[in-house]
Amino acid sequence: MKKFLKYTGLFLLIFLTLISAYYSYILYKAHGYTEKIISKDLQESQWRQLNGAVKKLEILGHDLSKRQREILIKVQDPGFYDHRGIDLCTPGAGLTTITQAIVKKLYFEQFRPGVAKIKQSLIARFVVNDLISKEDQLTLFINAMYFGRVDGRPVIGLESAAKAYYNRPVIVLTEEQYISLIAMMIMPGTFHIIDHPAWNRDRVRRIQALVDGTYKPKGLMDQFYGELPRDVIKAGLPPVSYFGDSYKDR
Repeated sequence: MKKFLKYTGLFLLIFLTLISAYYSYILYKAHGYTEKIISKDLQESQWRQLNGAVKKLEILGHDLSKRQREILIKVQDPGFYDHRGIDLCTPGAGLTTITQAIVKKLYFEQFRPGVAKIKQSLIARFVVNDLISKEDQLTLFINAMYFGRVDGRPVIGLESAAKAYYNRPVIVLTEEQYISLIAMMIMPGTFHIIDHPAWNRDRVRRIQALVDGTYKPKGLMDQFYGELPRDVIKAGLPPVSYFGDSYKDR
């Protein structure tokens, strides 16, 4: 028995050492990538996709109006200015902060749930949080996010989305138009402005209630601000993203 415990302990020690070395290497690579590519791209007002394509930064975080920034943060990452890359406490935050979303878009060629989520969280906390300012994180986020397809073409970035859906720059959108774009970000296919206008309008109404303070999220995963219509749920929401019974009025 003593020999068994001895070898078990030795195995666990080796295993933990290998795991620690693996993730240390991941962070080392991410640190180098951030300094060599991401930081350089920000200085040159562009961002580089993992497939090698280079895209101009169409809009900067500070180009948004104060109200537009407030709406974006409240919906996408309400604890953005307080957390250090990860937030598992703020009601309505979900499992992915703006910092983690940047990591998913810019540091992974293919992102699959599981081990990738651990990598994503570690890079967000110990690399992006430490090396990229909140302002620059916001800039990367609004330029890299996906806003569905229009005429079969993917729409990437908030400014591109404003022009694709409303033929106007972000800064001159009405508040309702702007919120309709923010409404898409959680699930662009489900809340698509053209393909599912009723679902998009319903989410816009919920976001307006959130921003106005008439609705307060009831938990970390309350990202839809209350119970969703049955047809939206059946459209294929990821199971981990929605717990309807938790948001029913009591």
